[in-house]
Amino acid sequence: MLCPVIEAEDRQYKADSFTWNPELSKNGPVLIAISLKSQTAAVYRNGIEIATSEVSTGFDGHETPTGVFHILNKDADHHSKTYGNAPMPYSERLTWGGVALHAGAVPGYRSSHGCIHLPYEFSKLLFGITHNGTTVVITDESPDIHVTHGHKVQLANGETSKFIWQPELAPSGPVSMIFSRKDKTLYLIRDGVTIGECPVKTSLFSKHAQGTAAFLFSGWKINTKDGTRSSTWTQVSGHSDHHTETLDEWMKLDPNFQHILQGLLTPGTNLVVTSESVNKPTGKGFPLLQGRKEEAEAVKDTK
Repeated sequence: MLCPVIEAEDRQYKADSFTWNPELSKNGPVLIAISLKSQTAAVYRNGIEIATSEVSTGFDGHETPTGVFHILNKDADHHSKTYGNAPMPYSERLTWGGVALHAGAVPGYRSSHGCIHLPYEFSKLLFGITHNGTTVVITDESPDIHVTHGHKVQLANGETSKFIWQPELAPSGPVSMIFSRKDKTLYLIRDGVTIGECPVKTSLFSKHAQGTAAFLFSGWKINTKDGTRSSTWTQVSGHSDHHTETLDEWMKLDPNFQHILQGLLTPGTNLVVTSESVNKPTGKGFPLLQGRKEEAEAVKDTK
C-alpha cells in the first residue's frame, strides 16, 4: 500500500462524520461513489442511497485517481509494507499499485498518499457489505443528491463483430458493465475480473455533459401491446445535467453478445458510462481498468 495513516486532528472517530441506514435497502448489489471535489462518499444498494460519509483523499503530488474501479481484495487487519507497518484497518484494495479504501485520518481536507480515508466505524460497516468486485466510482464531481428512475438503456442487435467472451475467468459472482464512449466498447466484469468486451454503437450521452455516470438495472418492463420487453435503469451518480431528462437510448452490439448480456442482467446490475478510455491511463497516470497481465505482475510484486 502507498498511503500511510497521517496523524491529525480529525473526524475519524466522530459519530456525525457519516450516516448509515442499511434498512432503506436490505439486499442487492452495492455501488460506492467517491467525490474528490466535496471529499464525500455515497453508498447505494440496489439503487437506493443507504449511507454517506466524509472522506480524505490524496493531496497534491499524491492525488487519488479518478475512474471506475472494483474492489480487488479485502483485509480487515492490513498493515502497510511501505510505511513502517502502519495500520490500515478494513482495507479494500482498488488498484494493485496501492490505492485502497480504509480507516484513516479525516481532517476535512485531502491528507492521504492516494488512498481514500474513511471514518473508522464507517469503514468497518462498509467492509461488511462489500465483496471482491464491488464497483467504486471516483470522480471530481460531487455525488449528485438526486436519484432518477425510469431511464431506458436498451441492448439491441447490431452488426456482427469480434468480441471477447471468457466466462471461465470468473465463473460466478456479481456482474457489472462499463461502457467507454471514447473506446466505443462495453466491458463486462464479474467478481472484479473482465470476462467480456464488445464494440458498441450508440448515441448515449452524446447531448449530455462529459464525465462518468452510474446506473443500476431496475428490471424489465413488458409492453402489453406487442409483448416486447425493455430494460429500465436507475441513475445514482453523474453530473447534474445527466438527470435533467429521462434517457431512452440504444446500445447496438453483436447479436450473440447481446444475447449473453440479456441472460446476465439482474436487478441491481451496475452499468457505468464514462467519456474516458478504460484501457489507457487517466491524466494522473492510473489505469481505469488493468489488464490481467499487469494485474498478475502487480500481485507478484506485493508478495
